[in-house]
Amino acid sequence: MKHILPIITALLCVNFYAQASEPAGKTILARGSVLATNETAQQRQLQRRDTVFGIDRITTGNQSKAQFSMLDGGLISLKENSELNIANYQFDKNTQQGSASIELLKGGLRSISGVIKKNGGAYDVKTPVGSIGIRGTHFEVQLVDDNVFIAVWDGAIDLTLTNNNVLSLGDNEAFSFAQITSTGDVFTTTRAAAVFDQTIATIEPNSESEETEQTQTASTNNTIIEDDSTADAYSEQQFQAVDNAFLVDQIAQRQGVFNYSASDFSVASSAGGVTDFSMTMAVDFDNGTVPDGEISFNDAGGTWYAAYSGLINVSELDLAVTFASYGNNKAQGDIDAVFLNDLDTIIGNFQLSEINNPDVNASGSFILEP
Repeated sequence: MKHILPIITALLCVNFYAQASEPAGKTILARGSVLATNETAQQRQLQRRDTVFGIDRITTGNQSKAQFSMLDGGLISLKENSELNIANYQFDKNTQQGSASIELLKGGLRSISGVIKKNGGAYDVKTPVGSIGIRGTHFEVQLVDDNVFIAVWDGAIDLTLTNNNVLSLGDNEAFSFAQITSTGDVFTTTRAAAVFDQTIATIEPNSESEETEQTQTASTNNTIIEDDSTADAYSEQQFQAVDNAFLVDQIAQRQGVFNYSASDFSVASSAGGVTDFSMTMAVDFDNGTVPDGEISFNDAGGTWYAAYSGLINVSELDLAVTFASYGNNKAQGDIDAVFLNDLDTIIGNFQLSEINNPDVNASGSFILEP
C-alpha cells in the first residue's frame, strides 16, 4: 500500500496539471537542460515529444536549446540561457482560428508564425522594450544585457515601444534589423547585429556610405551556417497544424513507398563552410518503416556521409544511423525527424562526429519533401 499511494498521488498531480491548462504545442527538440515550470512552481525536464502548456515558463540552460511545434503549426526555437513565458496560446483546429501571446524574458528566440497569424488572429511577442505584433513572418529576438536586438528574415513586424511609438521592420519597410536600448533609443540598420548566428550576404561598404546605408539580403533557404545554435528545422514555409489522431488516419490511408529529398537545409561544420548537401529518405507506409536514407555533404576536410533507417511512430520517425564516415574515418551520429503538412513534409535535425575525435563534427537541420 505504501508503494501505491505515491503512484496515485503522482497520477492525480498529472491529471490536475493537464486539466489546469490546455496544451500549447509539442517539443520537437530538447538538448541539454530544458525545463518547464507551471504556475504552481512545479518543474519538469522537457524531452522530445513532451507537451508544453499555456501556463508554462520554459528555460534553457548553458549549452542547451529547444524547439517547439505549436498547435497552429508555428515554430519556436529557444537558444541557450533563455527564458520564455507562454502567456496564451489558443487554437481551434475546427475553425482554424486562435490567438497567441508569448513573452521573452531572457536570451533569444527564433520563430515562424503559423495558422493563427495566417488566418488573421492576434499573435504578439512581449519583450522588455515593447510588444511585437506579427504580420506573417520569420523573425528573431535576442536580449543582451539591457538591449533588445531584432532581425526580420521574412515578412514584417510592428514593435510597439513602451512610449507607444511603433517601429516597423521587414518587408516594404526601410529596415529589417534594429537595436533598442533600455532607455528606448532605437538604432535601425540593414546589417544584422553580430548576436544573430546567421550567415548573411552583404555588399561591402564603400568609402562614401555608412553601415546603415548598405544593402543587405538574407534568405533562410539553403543557408550555410557555421554555428550549431542555429541548426534548427526552420524555413520560410508556413506549416499546417497536425494532431496525432489525424496523422494515424493519414498514415493508414497512404500506400507504397514515398521518396523524400531535401528542399531546405541549414548545416554547421567544425571545418567551416559546407557544399553539395544532399539528403534522401524512403518511407514505406505499407510496413511503417524507413527502409533507407542517406545524408552527404562536403566541407574543407572532406566528405561527410551517413546512412540511416528506422520506423514510423505516429508524428515522429524513430531513426538510427547505421553507418557514418568522414573521409576515411569512421563517424557516428543521430537524427530526429517529425511529419508535418499532412505527411507531405518531414523536418528534423542531425548530428555527426568522428568516433575517435568528437571535436570533428557537423550538425544541421533539414526539410524534406516528396
